[in-house]
Amino acid sequence: MEKNISANDFCRFIWKSYLEERRYDLISDFISDKISIIGTGAHEVERNLQEFIAKIEEESQEWTGRFIIRDQWYQTTELSDSHSLVMGELAVREDADEGILYDMCFRFTIVLEKAECGWKIVHIHQSVADPNQASDEFFPHHMVEQTYTQIVYNLRHDSLTGLLNRLYFKETCERFLTAGDSGAFLMIDIDMFKNINDQYGHPAGDKTLISFSESLKSVITPNALAGRVGGDEFTLFLPGMNHKGEMEGFFTMLNTDWGERQKLLQMHEPVSISVGVTFTSKGNNSYGVLLNKADQALYLAKTNKNAGLVHWEFLL
Repeated sequence: MEKNISANDFCRFIWKSYLEERRYDLISDFISDKISIIGTGAHEVERNLQEFIAKIEEESQEWTGRFIIRDQWYQTTELSDSHSLVMGELAVREDADEGILYDMCFRFTIVLEKAECGWKIVHIHQSVADPNQASDEFFPHHMVEQTYTQIVYNLRHDSLTGLLNRLYFKETCERFLTAGDSGAFLMIDIDMFKNINDQYGHPAGDKTLISFSESLKSVITPNALAGRVGGDEFTLFLPGMNHKGEMEGFFTMLNTDWGERQKLLQMHEPVSISVGVTFTSKGNNSYGVLLNKADQALYLAKTNKNAGLVHWEFLL
């Protein structure tokens, strides 16, 4: 190598030797005794020459592959008469005939020192750009917000059906009741659900739960609450529904929708549901009281089943 080669061309030569030719012996000739390196991995920190040599020996034994440099750019800043800083970016792809190809783009800064024999590498710092950070952000706020939103959603919702889980349904319903909202409180149970799991298997049982949950979502209003509070147990709070006649209309819609969705489940027998209903009223507006009365009404519905898909009873 020419002694007076430019800093840019020297770094280009180093990356080609390392990535494409895997010439560890050649690279070692251009390493300063003061070398330190920070790589792209959390563990890739070599603070001195001894750590660098150990890392190179380990890498040469464990991985014999090579990369193809697809694109690259370099920019040099002279720090002094004897030192230069080269920054740049490399797009590389693993050179392999089969298997998964590793494709990456990384940035680097290299500090070079002029010696009698030419350039020596004093420091290398590599980094990979965070793909989650938008071009107009100085910190990946959007990614953090998305992650936070997803965590909150997971804490509040049932993972299988997407309905509110038991705890969040209770918390939200109590807020409605504290605000003075009136309405109908429902406890729902899928009849003979254990038989579905036993006869068709648990995947079929999960499909049934998901399908019924979608049916509930399709017939309730946007301000209503729907939760899965147990294996095959569901709760609803329907604000503004305060009369038995309104519930009859609601159950007609649910009966129709649930009947249509069952055709896709391909069960030999219709899957019916039992529902217990109670209404908020003066002295009957605490969550515990509503839950208890709806549960009692559910027991009556299971006892007094009719021929339809939806069996319901109400208790004031």
